[in-house]
Amino acid sequence: MFSLNLRQKMIGCFCLHLFFYIIIVITFLKDFDMFNKDVALLIHAGNISNICLEIRRYEKNYIIAHNNDDFTKVLEYINEAQQFAPQVMNDLKIMPQPTHLQNISSKLAEYKTSFQDLKEQCISGQELTVCPLREKVRGLGQELVNITEDLILFEQHKMNTFIAKFKSRLAKTISFLIFLSIFTITTLYISIIKPLKRVEKAAIAIANGTFSPLPVDEKKGEVRSVLRAFNKMVTDLEKQQGQLFQAAKLSSIGTLASGTAHQINNPLNNIATSCQLALAEIDPEQSPFVVKMLETINQETERAGKIVRGLLEFSRDQNFSLHPYPLAEVVNRVKQLVTGEVPAGVDMQISIPEDIILYIDVHKMTEALLNLTINALQAITEPPGIVSIGAEKDGDNTNAVITIADTGRGIEEENLQKIFDPFFTTKNAENGTGLGLAVAYGIINKQKGSIQVESEKGKGTRFIITLPLHLEAEGTGSPGQTPLSRNDNV
Repeated sequence: MFSLNLRQKMIGCFCLHLFFYIIIVITFLKDFDMFNKDVALLIHAGNISNICLEIRRYEKNYIIAHNNDDFTKVLEYINEAQQFAPQVMNDLKIMPQPTHLQNISSKLAEYKTSFQDLKEQCISGQELTVCPLREKVRGLGQELVNITEDLILFEQHKMNTFIAKFKSRLAKTISFLIFLSIFTITTLYISIIKPLKRVEKAAIAIANGTFSPLPVDEKKGEVRSVLRAFNKMVTDLEKQQGQLFQAAKLSSIGTLASGTAHQINNPLNNIATSCQLALAEIDPEQSPFVVKMLETINQETERAGKIVRGLLEFSRDQNFSLHPYPLAEVVNRVKQLVTGEVPAGVDMQISIPEDIILYIDVHKMTEALLNLTINALQAITEPPGIVSIGAEKDGDNTNAVITIADTGRGIEEENLQKIFDPFFTTKNAENGTGLGLAVAYGIINKQKGSIQVESEKGKGTRFIITLPLHLEAEGTGSPGQTPLSRNDNV
């Protein structure tokens, strides 16, 4: 289905308004031009009408008083009227009008000839009162007056009609512009303001602690992108709220574990020492069963000691010694440490660019990656399989994204939220204590990083670590000073 995005809608509304405004302006300019022509014709008609009235006045004076000055005035006004007549005729050619209005020039010429004949024939031969040309001159003069008056009335009627039509057209134009404005405002309200109001209300709800995504329309456009980005933000906020809860939980567990580990550590040392002294005093040939039991006690004591040391490592507020260090060397060190742990049929694939420099505690980072790598190796219970460690810079060249993936058995969906909890493990007692991922989580977090996990049962697991690059190496800032927001999925 054809749909327009926000930019196209705004451009379309602008072009639509511009088109109608241009049409309206052109129409009104044409009307104004016609109005100017009507006003000019009315002025010309008024002038020639006044001249004709002056001609009649001096004609009457001449017939009564036989004054040559009056005769001269009549001729002067006739000449003046004949100068105006062509302008009136030109105006009349561009618009419809009664036919008799075009007789002005011919009537003026006929009147002038008759008036001159009147002087030549009637003054010398007989009195003007009985001269037959007198009535003809008077008739022609009256016709001139009637024609000019009809012309004025015609123009007045035409201008009244134009004004009435112009008022009607102006009212319709204003109504149309009001309708167009209402349509535009409604469209913009539905397309922009209303969705943004929904976003505003949802943002207020989020500020109050309520996380609810907004429905997204199927129509494409910037508003849809804003709503989708907002919903993603809501999802991320929900995840981060869970992460804050996870961090608080780990903190409380760490406090408890620290005290418990210190209390257990001394008895375990005493048991281990006593067991070793007893083994030194007993003859293995005389009491093989007792020796076997003491060895079992010693082994389990050592395992308990490892658990206690892991608890102390997890709960201790350690001082990290951060330095710029190539990630490739850390991963190579991890590879050397796990060489003896790689089962037959499992292939390790390393792909770390040499130019990725991190601001890290090398020993702690090695420990974190070692824990994750050992977990990946142990996840492949039925070789063949692949454990891959890769890294790349993000799009902004501010973070390194490290990926540790395996093709092992995967993690159950219900366990994904618990894998970083201390003592949570799906392994048997010989292979794990459940502290490796918790320790790795704490190490990465203290280095301003984040860790995510993606897994599907039977298809493997992938841990994604994000750590800030050593920016000073690229001349863009001080090392380790840019805190990153947590974006764990666990």
